Amino acid sequence: MISSPFLPPLFADTGLFQSERTLILMKRIVIGFSLAAICSLAMIGMLYSTDALSWWYALLPCVAFYALPIYSACKYVKSPPDSEEAQAKALRWIWRQFLVILVFWEVVAALILPELGVDSRLLAICIFLAVVFSHFAPFTIFPYRAIFIGFASLVPLSIQLALLGDSNMVPLGMTGLILPFLEIAVVAWLYRADITNLIEQNREGATREPDMSEVGMHKQRVNFLHAQGAQPIVLQTALAFVLVITLHTDDTALTMWSWYLGYMSIQVLRGSGFISYLSNPKKHRIRGWRLQFSAGVVLNQLAWFAFPFIFQDVLSGFSLGVISALFIVVLVLSTLGLTVDRPILYLNAILSLGIPIFMAVNSSNFWSLIAFGAVSLIAALLVIETIHRSALQSLKARLLQKLAEYRALQLREVNADLHEARKNLTDTNSSLESQVLERTEELNFQARHDMLTGLGNRYYFSRVVSEALAGHHEADPSFAIHLLDLNRFKEINDGLGHIAGDQVLCEAARRISDVCGETNYCARWGGDEFVILQKNCTTDADIYGFAEQIVQALQVPIALESGQVIIGASIGVARCPEHGSVADQLLEHADIAVYRAKCTKESIAIYDAQWGEQAADRHQLAQALRVAIETESLDLAMQPFIGAGDGRIAGFEALARWTKTDGTRVSPELFIPLAEECGLISDLGRWVLRRACETLCEVSDDPNLRVAVNISVVQLLSPDFFSNVMDTLRDTGMSPERLELEMTESVLAGDVDRIRETLMKLREQGIRISIDDFGTGYSSISYLRDFPLDTLKIDRSFVVSLDQAGEGIFSSIVTLAQGLDLSIIVEGVETRAQLDSVLRLGGEEIQGYFFSEPVARDEVQDWLAKHVNSPFNMKRRYLSVRSG
Repeated sequence: MISSPFLPPLFADTGLFQSERTLILMKRIVIGFSLAAICSLAMIGMLYSTDALSWWYALLPCVAFYALPIYSACKYVKSPPDSEEAQAKALRWIWRQFLVILVFWEVVAALILPELGVDSRLLAICIFLAVVFSHFAPFTIFPYRAIFIGFASLVPLSIQLALLGDSNMVPLGMTGLILPFLEIAVVAWLYRADITNLIEQNREGATREPDMSEVGMHKQRVNFLHAQGAQPIVLQTALAFVLVITLHTDDTALTMWSWYLGYMSIQVLRGSGFISYLSNPKKHRIRGWRLQFSAGVVLNQLAWFAFPFIFQDVLSGFSLGVISALFIVVLVLSTLGLTVDRPILYLNAILSLGIPIFMAVNSSNFWSLIAFGAVSLIAALLVIETIHRSALQSLKARLLQKLAEYRALQLREVNADLHEARKNLTDTNSSLESQVLERTEELNFQARHDMLTGLGNRYYFSRVVSEALAGHHEADPSFAIHLLDLNRFKEINDGLGHIAGDQVLCEAARRISDVCGETNYCARWGGDEFVILQKNCTTDADIYGFAEQIVQALQVPIALESGQVIIGASIGVARCPEHGSVADQLLEHADIAVYRAKCTKESIAIYDAQWGEQAADRHQLAQALRVAIETESLDLAMQPFIGAGDGRIAGFEALARWTKTDGTRVSPELFIPLAEECGLISDLGRWVLRRACETLCEVSDDPNLRVAVNISVVQLLSPDFFSNVMDTLRDTGMSPERLELEMTESVLAGDVDRIRETLMKLREQGIRISIDDFGTGYSSISYLRDFPLDTLKIDRSFVVSLDQAGEGIFSSIVTLAQGLDLSIIVEGVETRAQLDSVLRLGGEEIQGYFFSEPVARDEVQDWLAKHVNSPFNMKRRYLSVRSG
């Protein structure tokens, strides 16, 4: 925004409608500069005809130079440039051409005015003012340039007139100094009108709803007064100039030009009031603006009233007639812009009629009477009230039109919004229909497929099997159901994370699908289980051959980010119709077969009817185990481990035992895996831990005597395992240092970070941690080093191998444990030879049948009493018990 601290904000150039304003300027330059050229020719003609200037022909180049800006403007109007830069360049070019003309005229005025006579000088001034107006008017669309033209054109001329030495010209020169300030009001009037028109042309209707209330109408009337106020000022100022030019004489010239100077000053004050209102209407209240405007009207009429009062003695009859006629015109012109305000309109009319009445009362001159009659007639014909009503109705009509335009615009916007909403609704409906269709297809796909692997799911597979069974009844083709369970998947999923587990499942699914091809159908049953429908299989050889292909495909290493992993598979097969004629029955028998394959460590097993009976027995056994745990009808046995150095009892290992209600003993090798399979291992582990602590506290209070309890990975991963252990110790009153927790190497394939955190918390409480059955699982030295361990327990298989040249492996394990600062317990020592080898190779504590079988819980106290004071002699060839 371009603004100046010396001019009102109304003239601030915001750059609005720059291209349109430039085009308007060019059109007006064509007209304005053509008029200026004509006025210039009139000036030359006047100088030539009056012989006022001998070198009048020197002015002809000035007239000819107008052709250049007129040509440039016509060229622009014919083909306006599109870019803002080109438009600005054209504006600068036309402005520079005008400045040349302006300088030329200033030089001409400075040269010719001193050479002219009084009458010729006044005529030249009139022509010069016409030229200035022709220059000034086109540029009002760019107010700063127009104001510059007014000051640059009139101020030098006025100063020159004041300094000519003619006293009659001094007031005229002073008037010229005031005239540019009046031109500011003219610029405001024209510029505001142009901008308003451009805004109206570039919008479809009113952007705001007009205020039709009484207060709103009052504001509109005041706004109309100020917006139209410049027009009567300009016309009356021109009329006053004509009056002075017409009536002045050598004797009255100074006085008349002085009156005109005062009149001009009043108009400048009125114009400044208009500009102030247009720049900031909220500066004063509406009443204040109206009073200020009324004061300007009164001052204007008083100035007119002063003219006949001052010059009544010197005016002739003809002059009075001219004055009367002019005052009729003044009356008409002064009503312009006042018609919407009745009080101001009547005030102006009364003051206008006062002048002719004064002239008639103070003179019996015939011309005065004629003037009074004419004025009275005109006053009667004006019908001021009718004019006022008409103007007011016109104002209301314009407001109503704006209101209609505003409402129409609102309706168009509402219609456009409705159309857009309808279109959006249609698009939304189409989108929703498409989404519903896509979602339906997606749901149909999800209903039939597994989202991870992309294979069919168990529900769709059941339907496929049902359809195959229906086809079997019609055409009698045989088929087989393969239930496949991935080996070691749980270790991979827990140890490497679920992302790695998902990658393994996807790769396994791809390989199974490749083997099945298009003939057979495969699906994911759930977890790490897959099912396959093998068609057209007539013999067991067909089944084994197909299943073997799958097993071999799954044994190929799978590449993961953490390295390669190898998985296997156990497959159970049920064949139709030998093993069932309904889908659920076939799948149940395949499940029994896969369990058989896992138990026998074979990869493939075809269902046998006897296995069904065994599965039923196993189910009954699981139910009985659940009841035994809930009723605490299990039992506990304690097997001691002996110090290799002194032969004393170091502690016991707590072992669960189960005798059914019918007296049948169930082997731990059977019910412990069964508890893990059925999800009972946590409950069983809690019972063993509590009963072991209670037993140790009952049989001995020796702080050096401890009890070892086996724990599973499921217990370690339980979030409340630590609190359960601490609660058990607190409830039984046993010191944490007397408890040792044994875990197998399988826990190292689980969530190692979580397990390590739990073990560290337990060890911080003083509980010992040991690795049981070392060497039979998947331990790594890094795990042994990083885990908080106290003891390494060597599996009995390494003790058995001592008789078969296995001492090297045994020694390596001992060396490893010593290097990791772990104590060693050797389990499974059953013979003297094994004991001698263990004593020779190393080991802090020894456990096995050679010392004692597991002792029943109710016999532990007696056994301990027998051996506590009679340590085993570990140095003799044949062990004996030394008497007290």
